[in-house]
Amino acid sequence: MADTGSVRLSVPGKVILMGEHAAVYGRPAVVAAVDLRLEVEASLGERIRPLGRGRVTLDLADIDVLEESTWQEVEAFTDDARRRWRAYEAGCEPFRSDREQASLVRIAVGEALASLTPAASARLREWSLDLRLRSAIPVGAGLGSSAAAAVGVVAAVRAVSGGIDSADQELAAVENVALEVERRQHGFPSGIDTGTVLRGGVVLVRRTGGALRFDDLPRPDWLRLEIGIVDSGAPDQTTGAVVTIVRRRYEEDSERVGAVLDRIAAAVESFRVAVVTDQPPVAVTSVAAAHRALVDLGVVPPAVAERIARVEAAGGVAKISGAGALDGESAGALVCMLGGRDARTVEGLSDLVAVDAPIGGDGLRFED
Repeated sequence: MADTGSVRLSVPGKVILMGEHAAVYGRPAVVAAVDLRLEVEASLGERIRPLGRGRVTLDLADIDVLEESTWQEVEAFTDDARRRWRAYEAGCEPFRSDREQASLVRIAVGEALASLTPAASARLREWSLDLRLRSAIPVGAGLGSSAAAAVGVVAAVRAVSGGIDSADQELAAVENVALEVERRQHGFPSGIDTGTVLRGGVVLVRRTGGALRFDDLPRPDWLRLEIGIVDSGAPDQTTGAVVTIVRRRYEEDSERVGAVLDRIAAAVESFRVAVVTDQPPVAVTSVAAAHRALVDLGVVPPAVAERIARVEAAGGVAKISGAGALDGESAGALVCMLGGRDARTVEGLSDLVAVDAPIGGDGLRFED
């Protein structure tokens, strides 16, 4: 254990350029890592006897949390979250996500511990674990803050345990466990967020044979120079709540909602062609088409739709990125194409915060 007693790593955020919501129902999406990074440091402290009496300390300065728990308390918290999600999956309970980010980190520690072999788990619980997170990814903006935390914490805990697999097997294990963590937060996430922040780059994501396939796409200069990200503010509803409402609408009227999802898929394909053939004007048309479909899906609040209408009147295009919102003044991140103009000079965006988030960054990266 001494050789694997500490680790430092970082994970990027992500932005869904095209395909939100539709991807949950088998349609493709174009997603990019953004080089706003969450940093995780994990180290083993004092070895505790008897077995299993070690402690877990979480240092989450970004949300003003410094807490200490026993391994048993972390496992109990994780088990309870897993039980509630399985009841939701079976239709016995409504979905309830916890907005407290510390809850997600506790669950990530617990699920990482549960993913280890019994021998590796027992060894790890002999030690105290210190976990420190620092993040440049805005929370609630649809930029993958929870996916980055899930991937980063799971990867760090498994790494310090000394019970990790070969490189390829380990990446697959981290991806699977992080998706379980995301399920506790979002209900039925597609797996796109965790897969993208793990891999990095710009990817076309498709579901084939029940599994997600991530294919690298080119990164023409206009992706970096002409696409901007603006934060409209944290939505009034969680991602899980919005996804659940869309699922309910789909179950109640699959023909109408399915037709909207097909329009989003068509916009994704058009955008993919624009990237592959280096045609930014085609991308502009795709963004506008996706926005109209998302409005019809009911995940763009009227106040945000009115902002985007002003952007279009000024000669640009914009759309939500991520789950969006059902009502209120905000919907998280907006993806914009403004013809090279600064968002601060464009009507509808000038009072919002532009996010300096270079597109196409590295995925999970061990810094040591």
